[in-house]
Formats: sequence, C-alpha cells, structure tokens
Amino acid sequence: MCDERSLMEFVPPNFLPVPVLVIDAAEILPDLRKILPAAQIALLTTEPTPAQKKICAEVHADIFVGDWTSLPPAPKVFELIVAPKIFSANDVYAALLTLNSLLTDSGALLALFNESWTKRDVVKILDDAIYKEIIFSGKLVRAGKCTAEVAALKDFFTPDVRAQLSRLLHRIEYDIDAEENFQRLADLCAREGIFAEYLTDFVEQVVVHAAAKKSIVARLT
Repeated sequence: MCDERSLMEFVPPNFLPVPVLVIDAAEILPDLRKILPAAQIALLTTEPTPAQKKICAEVHADIFVGDWTSLPPAPKVFELIVAPKIFSANDVYAALLTLNSLLTDSGALLALFNESWTKRDVVKILDDAIYKEIIFSGKLVRAGKCTAEVAALKDFFTPDVRAQLSRLLHRIEYDIDAEENFQRLADLCAREGIFAEYLTDFVEQVVVHAAAKKSIVARLT
C-alpha cells in the first residue's frame, strides 16, 4: 500500500541546498531531510498544527499557511515539489499548471493518485499540463518538468509545438489511442517541418520506457 512516505523512493540523495516545496505532508519532512540534508525546505499547509510546527522546527523547514491557490507567481523556484494530495484538488489541471510554473527546468513533481484515477488519465492530464518523464510506482507518480537535453532542443521550435510533440509521444508510449496519435504526430511533423533527427532526439529524451522508445523510433525511421 502506498503512503506519502513512499514518495521518498523517487528522491535521490543530494547534498546541495536545493529548494523544495512540500504541500500538506508534514509527516514526510524527517525522511526528506535525511535524504536532502542541505535542502531549503518549505511546508505549505492550510491549517498548521502544533505537531506540524514541531516537525518543521526539528528539521529546519519553513512553514507557510495556504494552499496551491495562494502560491505566488514566481516562476522556476523549486527543484522538487512534493504534493501527495494534488490529484484531489478541486481543479487538478489548474493546480498542476501552477506547480509546473514553479519548477525549475530540471525539477520534478511527486504525487499520489487514488483509485478514481487510471494511469492513462494521470498521463493525459500531466501531458496537458506540460510535464515530461512520467514515472509510476503503484499509485505514486513522478513527473519531471524537463531535462537538460530537452532544454537544448528548445531552440528549434516554439513551446506550443514542443508541448504538442511531448503530449503525443507520451500518449503513444502509454498506448492511448496510439494509431490516432501516430497520425497526429505525422501531421504535426509535416505541418511544422519537424525533421527526423530532431524527432529521434526528442523521443530519446522524452519517452521513458526503453521498449516503447525502441518501438516508436523504429516506426518513425
């Protein structure tokens, strides 16, 4: 059974002072601090309790009152956002977009989803909110904002074209209307002049699973 602490399996050790935002999950802070001893950790919670304040004091984390709607429009602030309950938000898509804007280009979002969400639904909404490198472990999900390699590809096409390309590739990877999305991919490449070498590099950086990557590249070449 997955719980919020299970999300720590997605957090590699890091001894740098990386900025981290945790939303309504004070109980993970001790484990997070062990993995990220120098991190600048902020807890966002709607109603801070004495227990939460005690934990924050013990792990040297800042505490702020509010929810995702109260986050300031400060782009590319956090290297990691841990938001276990974000898929229970009133407007999940808007919440995911807001958190995406707060992530650095190499940042990632960690979350949980319940039985009302299928993996396909999770992939679709994360794609729509322009996340990449979506990785599952049971009901846990890690969604990356970007990679250095993908960032290097940004010079060629507009953000909208890259977002469409990423979205189509993820849907093909997870077999979401694969044939239809292959056709949309072909149409997009023809319309925008996306050349084969660029597309192959993009697949290599965006598609997560090796088998899917091999299959997609084989079909495109």
